[in-house]
Amino acid sequence: MAIDPQAPDYVVLDIEGMRCAGCAANVENALNRVPGVVAARVNLLTREASVAIDPRQVRPDDLIAAVKGRGFSATLPRGDDDPRDRVHERELEEAASWRKRLVVGVGLLVPLLGLTYFSDLSPLALLTWQVVLAAPLQVYVGGPYFAGAWRGLRHGGTDMDTLVAIGTGAAYLAGLTLWVRQLLGPAGSHMAMEGMYFADAAMILTFITLGKFLEAKAKGRASQAIRKLLDLAPPEATVVRDGRSVRLPVRAVLAGETILVRPGEKVPLDARVLSGTSSLDESWLTGESIPVDKQAGSEIFAGTLNLQGSLTAEVLRPAGKTALAQVVELVRKAQQSKTQVGRLADRVVARFVPAVLAIAAITLLAWGLLGHQWALALDCAVAVLVVACPCAMGLATPTAVLVGSGRGAEQGILIKDARALEVAGQLTIVVLDKTGTVTLGRPVVTAVEPADGVAQDELLASAAAAERLSQHPLGRAIVAEAESRGLAIPPLDELELIAGQGIRARGDGRTVLVGNEQLFRSQAIDLGRHAGQLASLRSRGQTPLVVAEGERLLGIVAVADAVAPHSREGIAQLRSLGLEVEMLTGDHRATAEAVAAEVGVGRVAAEVLPDQKQGVVRGLRQQGHVVAMVGDGINDAPALAAADLGIAIGSGSDVAIESAQIVLIGQDLRAVARAVALSRVTLRTIRQNLVWAFGYNLVLIPAAAGLFIPLFGLPVPPAAAAAAMAASSVSVVTNSLLLRRRRLA
Repeated sequence: MAIDPQAPDYVVLDIEGMRCAGCAANVENALNRVPGVVAARVNLLTREASVAIDPRQVRPDDLIAAVKGRGFSATLPRGDDDPRDRVHERELEEAASWRKRLVVGVGLLVPLLGLTYFSDLSPLALLTWQVVLAAPLQVYVGGPYFAGAWRGLRHGGTDMDTLVAIGTGAAYLAGLTLWVRQLLGPAGSHMAMEGMYFADAAMILTFITLGKFLEAKAKGRASQAIRKLLDLAPPEATVVRDGRSVRLPVRAVLAGETILVRPGEKVPLDARVLSGTSSLDESWLTGESIPVDKQAGSEIFAGTLNLQGSLTAEVLRPAGKTALAQVVELVRKAQQSKTQVGRLADRVVARFVPAVLAIAAITLLAWGLLGHQWALALDCAVAVLVVACPCAMGLATPTAVLVGSGRGAEQGILIKDARALEVAGQLTIVVLDKTGTVTLGRPVVTAVEPADGVAQDELLASAAAAERLSQHPLGRAIVAEAESRGLAIPPLDELELIAGQGIRARGDGRTVLVGNEQLFRSQAIDLGRHAGQLASLRSRGQTPLVVAEGERLLGIVAVADAVAPHSREGIAQLRSLGLEVEMLTGDHRATAEAVAAEVGVGRVAAEVLPDQKQGVVRGLRQQGHVVAMVGDGINDAPALAAADLGIAIGSGSDVAIESAQIVLIGQDLRAVARAVALSRVTLRTIRQNLVWAFGYNLVLIPAAAGLFIPLFGLPVPPAAAAAAMAASSVSVVTNSLLLRRRRLA
């Protein structure tokens, strides 16, 4: 089930105490069993639980109690918390905690190994020094693992801490047994070296702690995407209150208040300009590097950079509701969601630890009772406990999703659910809405064709003079084009609308006509020489408007919904990925085919009403296609919902389009190809992670149990098992981090 972060029955909890995939599974199971919980998702990486609830049956306090019942702590995020600080502080605290334990572990392990391998002390003296050095290592470095194991035991659960605690505890107790036997009566010089138990216990804890430290550092790098997004907006705003300018935290600023944005400052909140003019860098929002001019009435968005003049603006949305906040929420939600293969891995992890405990017990009894080699039996059982690594399986999916969705957000690709990654990687056809997706969605002047003896500027200025009195969209396009060229538009003050034909404007002794051929036939103005030109423009999907002053023909101005700048390149990239492309539109077939030919699309469904678009999409699915529908998220909503994958092209100010699973900021079809390519490499990374994690356990657990001793004669030492276990988790996270560098379309 998709969890809607905007709904009132959505609760986010900060979870403390989770250290492995088993912990996360424990918390998730506890939350899902609470009556009234619709769905719960726990993210080990962000240490958060996202819970959809029926508020009539359950309250947040009930959720917190359920988590505490499993031995973990849960809190609701404080309303005044800066998410930027929470993410950063949590990463720093986790890495610092493991760093301290690692330093202590290495500091005690080095002399312990030196004594074990290079000392000529007596067996009793050697064991005594080993006890002295290994005891604080067990207590401080091993403390989190033993605490976690005890918590799991108290609440009837097992996790990675259980395996580590039993493994290192068994090795340490075996060493203590040797020491006590030496105290009671010397048993020979071989006793101290026979098991290497203290050194094994110390190496197990140190290697695993090294893995935890490296994992925490890698996870910190993986979550950089959210932190970068949060860093876009400044933490404070300059607010005008009672005629004075005061600096306040953005969370203290209310909608409707007035803020000042000075040159060189970032916009703190979404607002509407009241006074002032400036240019803003909106590249994070639109993907375009060209600054955008702003004046009174313009909207400005949090995180954009004010380049020139000072602006006074009215706040439209508070901090938690800005366009930037919506982007962050979508990214966070995607990072909390799970793919189908990830949910399979979770089910395996839930059964993994009990299975490993059973295998360790069988190993101990088999070598001890059947083989009569209790020292080897203990070594093999400890190695089995330590070498098993559910963390690698638990991290395989979320780390890849975290990095993949973060990289997408940096490129304006907002993935709302991890399932979208799976579907996008399996697509066979992409259906594109025409208006606002392939084209700009607004009319622009595409051709200015003057008659003989007439200059382009004269033609365009005369047409703009007439159309400035009109409110027709085609007329506004002509006026905008004339103004962009800096033309002097002559004044006209009287407008006559001629239904179905065009307009007549008068003023200053002039009469200007703008319209279709029917208007000029009624005025006995001959267009015969231009008939071919008019037909050619129409065949290319353009609307020609004839312009005359009095009875003098000035020429033709063509207006069309122009193809977006990168549409042809984006469609070519989709085809290079092996995808079919079809264009879907309600426009006339001639216009649709003209646009399709311009951008390189071979399949066109034209003259399709909005409520019929979803039927076209369903028809493609019935043919066996995996379909992505790309549209603007408004009149395309039914088709977006009907597709296997809905991709909405957003304006940036409306990124949370509910009908789509992927939202693209900015109107650039190249981002669709990048989204598909990103999904494919993310899925490939997840599969690589899972193959490594499952393969690692498949090979090393039997090896640790001693099954290969008859072939090679050597068991897997517990310390080597600890190093391998740590390496497996680190390798999975590191492989996921490589997603940041892999090339996309």
